[in-house]
Amino acid sequence: MKSNQILSIWGSPSSGKTVTSIKIAKELSVKKKNVIVIHTDIYAPAIMTVLPAIKMEEKSLGKLLAEPELTQEKILKNLITLKHNEYISFLGYGNGENKYTYAEYTEEKVIDFIILLRHLADYIILDCSSIITEDLLTVTALEMADRVLRLSTCDLKGVSYMRSYLPLLADSKFNLDKHIRVLVNTNDSPLKSEITESLSGIDLYIPYAKELTDQFINCELLDELGAKASKPYQEAIHKILKGVFDE
Repeated sequence: MKSNQILSIWGSPSSGKTVTSIKIAKELSVKKKNVIVIHTDIYAPAIMTVLPAIKMEEKSLGKLLAEPELTQEKILKNLITLKHNEYISFLGYGNGENKYTYAEYTEEKVIDFIILLRHLADYIILDCSSIITEDLLTVTALEMADRVLRLSTCDLKGVSYMRSYLPLLADSKFNLDKHIRVLVNTNDSPLKSEITESLSGIDLYIPYAKELTDQFINCELLDELGAKASKPYQEAIHKILKGVFDE
């Protein structure tokens, strides 16, 4: 079993958690690695914004966690697979679902879910919610992940979020040492140095790429980034792959 198989991506609102999850998964798939991306956010389900043309056919993370007993077969049945890329699978909440659509699940159920995931793919990427106080799956994912990519926007709002929410992860079970601290959209920001200091240091900077914004708007995040201006962004993603998965 790989030592760094499960990566949780968490951070401040609008820090690019879903985009980063997909771009990392895309790069792993190019290396012919099987990847499962779990979108945990029930407040703004990501599947319909990432794969709007996909027919979910009642496949849902909420439906799965509502099952009396979880099995690998049930997880596989709920995964969304792509015809043009057999290496990536997705799982998240469906269009129109919210936290009241299904009964609440237990921490034990989430632990079983993550343990079962380990045996289904080379890598598991958990795209976490920013609202950790209301999302048991995100909290458990932060605790059980081999590494955590902690994203913060390069503005005072990102600093404010981290000052409010990082204390909630102070318990040793969350092992903040496994967090990779990332500052996003750092292009020529006059606040870059001040924010880096306010966040007690940053391990990696991810620059803004206009092409990425265009892909997000057009639901084309699984496409390659071809613009020359996107090269620094791609290099940052490659650093993550090397640092986390040694890929």
